[in-house]
Parts: sequence; structure tokens; C-alpha cells
Amino acid sequence: MRSLLLALVLLAPAVRAAPVLVPLSRGLELRTQSVADPATADLVVQSRLLSARYGMRCVSGDAFGPKAPIVAGAACEVRDGSGAVYEVKVTNVGSVSVSLDVRQTGTLAQGVRPAPFLSLPADLEPGVLARYKMTAYAIDGAQVESRFASLVLHTDGSYQFGERRGRWSLVQGLLLLDGEYTAWGPGALSEDALRLTFHSQGARFSVSAALAWVDPKGVVLSQLSPVSR
Repeated sequence: MRSLLLALVLLAPAVRAAPVLVPLSRGLELRTQSVADPATADLVVQSRLLSARYGMRCVSGDAFGPKAPIVAGAACEVRDGSGAVYEVKVTNVGSVSVSLDVRQTGTLAQGVRPAPFLSLPADLEPGVLARYKMTAYAIDGAQVESRFASLVLHTDGSYQFGERRGRWSLVQGLLLLDGEYTAWGPGALSEDALRLTFHSQGARFSVSAALAWVDPKGVVLSQLSPVSR
């Protein structure tokens, strides 16, 4: 009997529920992993966002916030009403639904320097991972003159874009910015981390932004703190 109990304990972690298919504008109760009314659900699936009633985070060590963009392969920690934490991974994104893999007591991997940035020279300012300057900005395909400040990515998972600050994460080569720039959608980072491209289609117009890595040797001391837009 003791051997049987030990075997069950060893096998238990390997048992995982199948991904849950959640229609857009519907919610998910984490404890039962069942589709629920969005008014009472722990997690709500919107057109491009996941919304968590009790908080979620997609960057290790970050504070829990209310929302995060939907990106296939992204994993986030989500809390329910009792304070329990679940790891929720987006396994598939469809036109009318999103597939979620849910496991209780989620633990995000500790933040490490992402592989694409390893080949970049160290920045002159401590704590800065990389800087990117805007090289092209277009609305509905038409180039627009802009005066964006540099996008500064910090090693602690935070970013600064002019006066705007927030958190960033990298999922399968896609750079995600929270806050105001969530609307830009995921940015495609080149394999050498020298180019970053955003493109999003909104209800009224599309936005495209191309950024290029800034060599720290070309950053003078007076420009170490990016100016506001």
C-alpha cells in the first residue's frame, strides 16, 4: 500500500489537464478550468488582451497588473479570488477563441538576459540592456514625421519610452510592451537584436514602427537619460 501511495505521488505532477478553449469575450474560472461569465470570471479573454480580475503578471518579479496582450506561447501567472496562483500559457490563438493551458501554483522562470541580446555590446549606463531609436513611423502605410525618444530596455524587465514607463517581455522573438504601447502589439525582434518592428491594425487605422539598435559608443553622456516626446 505504501509503495502504491508513493507511486501516485510521483506520478501526480505529470498529470495535466487538456488546454481549455475560451471563446472571445468569455471568461475562465481558474480553479475548475471552466468557461464562465466574464462578469465573475478570474480571467477574461478579449480580442487582443487577457484581463485578470485579481491580477496577473507575465514577467518574473513584476507586480501583478490587470491586463496583458495575447501572444501565442506566452506564459503568465494569474491569481484567483482566494489568492491562489496559476500558470496560464497561451497555446493557440484563433479568430473566435483562445486555447489556454492552466496549471496551479505557476512559477515563472527567473529573468535572464534573453539570447538575442547576448551579442550586443554592454551599454554605458548600468542596468540598460539595449536602446532603440525610431527610424520609420507610418499610419495606414503613409510615412509620418515623428519625434519619438529612444526606447530603452532595462535588465530588470522595465522600459522607458520618452515619458512613458512600463514592463517588457520577450516571447518567441516577439517583444511585448505593456501600458500605452500595448496597442502596438508584439514587436518582431531580429535574430541579431539590431532591428525591432511593430505593426498593429486598429479599428480605424494601422500603425507601423521600425526601430534600430543604438550603439552605446554613439550615446553621449548628456543623452543617457532619454528626452521626452
